[in-house]
Amino acid sequence: EDYPHRYPVCWRCGTELVFRLVDEWFIRMEPIRELLMDITRQIKWEPAFGEARELDWLRNMDDWMISKKRYYGLALPIFKCGDCGGFDVIGSEDELRERAVEGWDEFAGHSPHRPWVDAVKIACADCGVKVSRIQDVGNPWLDAGIVSFSTLGYRHDKDYWRDWFPADWISESFPGQFRNWFYSLLTMGAVLQGRPAFNLVFSYALMRDEHGDEMHKSAGNAIWFEDAAESMGVDAMRWTFARHAPENNINFGYGAADEVRRRFIIPLWNVYSFFVTYANIDRFDPNAAPPPPAERADLDRWILSELHQLIADMTGFLEAFQPDSAARRAEDFVESLSNWYVRRSRRRFWKSGVVSGDGAEGGDPADVADKLSAYATLHEVLLSLTKLLAPIMPFATDAIHRNLASASGGAGESVHLEDYPVADPSLIDERLNEATRLAQRVSSMGRAARSRAGIKVRQPLEKAVVKTRTASERELLASAAPQILDELNVRAIETADGEDELFAYAVRPNLALLGPKYGRELGAVRGALANADAASLAKAQREGGELSAGGFAFEPDELLITAERREGLSASADAGYAVAVTTEITPELLLEGQARELVHRIQNMRRDAGFDIADYITTHYAGDDLDALIAAHGDYVKRETLSAELVKGDPPSGALSAEQSFDGLSAVIGVAARGG
Repeated sequence: EDYPHRYPVCWRCGTELVFRLVDEWFIRMEPIRELLMDITRQIKWEPAFGEARELDWLRNMDDWMISKKRYYGLALPIFKCGDCGGFDVIGSEDELRERAVEGWDEFAGHSPHRPWVDAVKIACADCGVKVSRIQDVGNPWLDAGIVSFSTLGYRHDKDYWRDWFPADWISESFPGQFRNWFYSLLTMGAVLQGRPAFNLVFSYALMRDEHGDEMHKSAGNAIWFEDAAESMGVDAMRWTFARHAPENNINFGYGAADEVRRRFIIPLWNVYSFFVTYANIDRFDPNAAPPPPAERADLDRWILSELHQLIADMTGFLEAFQPDSAARRAEDFVESLSNWYVRRSRRRFWKSGVVSGDGAEGGDPADVADKLSAYATLHEVLLSLTKLLAPIMPFATDAIHRNLASASGGAGESVHLEDYPVADPSLIDERLNEATRLAQRVSSMGRAARSRAGIKVRQPLEKAVVKTRTASERELLASAAPQILDELNVRAIETADGEDELFAYAVRPNLALLGPKYGRELGAVRGALANADAASLAKAQREGGELSAGGFAFEPDELLITAERREGLSASADAGYAVAVTTEITPELLLEGQARELVHRIQNMRRDAGFDIADYITTHYAGDDLDALIAAHGDYVKRETLSAELVKGDPPSGALSAEQSFDGLSAVIGVAARGG
């Protein structure tokens, strides 16, 4: 019968392989095992687990096989006698010349490789018979380990060699290298110098395709660099690699690069585009002197504080060879810059007046000064950010920097010719940073609470109730309150001592556990839980306290406790924080919410009509549904939509018009050029 069995084949081309039993040459390693382990501990390994992995190899290593059955490679200087069985290891080119009895003239002037070195014969030191070099060449890792000596003039110019040895830093993908290149370098340094051949090693795992499979041309999933550079953009490629934790395999592909562009590069470019658009409209002069940082708005001082904290953090991460931490820290900053600073500063850029080198032109002087502060702050942040990110993302940062720098009157030749940023500790305000981070967290949770209740953010609410994790954060709420009020569109903020003030709780027995435990008493357990204080049980379960009711004691997993909406509130809780918003909407609040929705609709129509962001318009509305809204909030609507007039009546023929229905109101709205 035929029996199927596994047979080795070449992973690259599929050719069947044949096992071959051969003799090889080894170096005995036991005498230097402890020295190698001591040297390993003197080296900085990044990621840190590399040290433990190398030590594990050294503890369990056998003798080092150094020979290969190849033609080209490092010629092993071993001459073995076929008569007596003795062998000699030649220590240098000079020693080989002295002991040569044949073939030196043929070899002289060539590199020590086959075929030239094989011409040299020596006399056996034991029996005097003419001996040839063995046919084997050295294992490639033997060659790789000696380059830090052989290529730096170790034998001929020790002073030059000392300038470069040991290497400050080496890098290689770690699978296999702990027993190959790293091991070889360690051995050479130990034997020749008794110290490390390198001070730090940065290692990383393998690159796979997006599905985690090995890339092979034969499998059709290989990605060629030229194709990736053309389709992804090299900035996206570089950032994808930099942000990845080096100890894990990276699943690389077009989808991963798209995600980097979507989440980081495009938001950064959008911030830059926003700045350039409005700076051109307002003729912003980067040389116009803004107020000192200490006199700027809290929002400006906060982003400058975060910027200089980012500079300090990224510098530390990069100097520690932790590019993934540096990249992810930068991503967090750009997220805050885009979705907090720029979003919350938009109205400052929309204020009337022009900012130029000569100062204010038109508009309220205070508004123009605030606008100048916002422009100067964002300009400084973008310039510093391009310098900070340039080592990882060289092309986009250079394009941004050259434009911004040239607008400042500088040469703007290249961001890569600038000094790397240095953090200014005097601009870092940790309390302001903490207050703003608290505002961001509370606002995010408050929006989640509104969403649960189905209430749009544009609809004002009476108040938000906040439970912080610590007493110090509760004190920070006063500083964070203005931002939270605006973000959550609420009129007041109150504090709560515990989550039970924001939630109602329901307690049910876990029958799968309590049934077998109490048997016939399960009915009494149900009654005890029905009469228990659900909020107290929820708090005890959350904080690891004692759980009991009606004389029965419970383990945490024996009770199923769920948080439910309290009447009049919608809440969200996470990691020790809780935020609730009131859900009652009074007629006054409803009218204000309708005004905000009308503004949103008119803004969309402005965009659809092709108006520039600075163009003033005339807004027409037909019907009686908007009368009360316009009477109460007409000035707000005009200000937010740059409407010079709100005209009741059918829109003129040249206007873009549409019927708008929302919150029980219906009207035909038209937008036209100012005076139209």
